[in-house]
Amino acid sequence: MKIWVAVLSILGGLSGLVSGFLVTAGGAIFNEEGMADSGATVFWLSILAFFFGFLAWKFKKTSGICLILIAIYGFIANGLFFTLAFIFLLLAGILSFGINKKTAA
Repeated sequence: MKIWVAVLSILGGLSGLVSGFLVTAGGAIFNEEGMADSGATVFWLSILAFFFGFLAWKFKKTSGICLILIAIYGFIANGLFFTLAFIFLLLAGILSFGINKKTAA
């Protein structure tokens, strides 16, 4: 389960990077400051999603909540451009709650 959280957060982060870049570029081309700002914010939050995916191995609840919040914010800020990243990050956030701690044998 740990591996899936990391893989899904990496896929979501990459999708979010592309989404953030496209929205930022679109905002810059069409002189829409709000669009460019929200795209840049999603871009940097997607980079954080990489780290939260791996931090979920140690801090599962905190990282899971952060991944879910990044997914929701990104979907609100970027809309349909962020759909694929939203799915991956939301699944990674939900799965991070299911990571069991290893018990010493």
